[in-house]
Amino acid sequence: MAAVCHAEDVKIGFVHSGEIINDNSFNEMAVAGLRKLQKEQHVRILTRSAGFSTEATLNAVDSLLSEGVRIVVINGASIGNRFGEIALDHPEVVFILVDSRIEGYPNIISIDYAQGKGSCLVGALCAWQSKTGRIGFIGGSELPVIKDFLNGFIKGVEYSGRKVDVMVDFVRKGESEKGFEDPQQASILAMRMYEAGADIIYAVAGLSGNGIIQAACKTGNLVVGVDSDQDYMAKGTVLTSMMKRIDVTLHKEVLAVLNGTYVPGRKVYGLADHGVELTKMKYSRHLVSPVVLEKLDELKAKLISGKINLNFSAE
Repeated sequence: MAAVCHAEDVKIGFVHSGEIINDNSFNEMAVAGLRKLQKEQHVRILTRSAGFSTEATLNAVDSLLSEGVRIVVINGASIGNRFGEIALDHPEVVFILVDSRIEGYPNIISIDYAQGKGSCLVGALCAWQSKTGRIGFIGGSELPVIKDFLNGFIKGVEYSGRKVDVMVDFVRKGESEKGFEDPQQASILAMRMYEAGADIIYAVAGLSGNGIIQAACKTGNLVVGVDSDQDYMAKGTVLTSMMKRIDVTLHKEVLAVLNGTYVPGRKVYGLADHGVELTKMKYSRHLVSPVVLEKLDELKAKLISGKINLNFSAE
């Protein structure tokens, strides 16, 4: 395990996905956790953009390493196992990869989330709440992690016991990360779905989700946010948000590195430890009946206990 001193001069490098760090979603959750560390531990945070390519990510990491960072956090580690080579070349640095499933390296912490289980709750809730019998899912792209969200969502619809049609589309086909920063295109797709009869859309698209929320507001329909608590963005229109608590988990893992108590390898956060969870529906709870809320709690308990196994889920 690489030794990292708990000192005020420790530099932490942060490589955010895409070009935009203030996305009200995935990147901002990570930033919240790092800002808390900055305030509590007086560490320095250096940020870089990963852009939309492996090359841009590698260049960002190289830039941070040249600055003498002791910890590198990569939000959305799409380069996967290739990163092991870099870690082995820099044993004095601890690398924390968010949304990654990599193991076997002494200085890599791989944070993974059971987004499939959280999305299962979303699917069931949307099915129970739909008045038209048709709901939608819009992903930023077809990345494996987005497919996890989609598979969980569909399973949730199945477990609801209702016959509900699910419309699926992606802002970008394939695995292009550009689909997470195109709210205009996302809004176009959402308008089509709402016009085709969907009354709730699950927006799993980062910054692009803002366009879906706007479409929901224009049409008087509902939307479910993702990654951060987006309920406030359109009060009463955002039914709930499926949060990935990157802020909490990242704070925990970085703090362990600073204290010298970290354990390398893959860490999976799910429903039981609040790594993924739905919001309290502060602005929309009045729309959901006590019966549905009770059924949602029952489904959550079964997912945590293992009585319901999604097979594909990270947890």
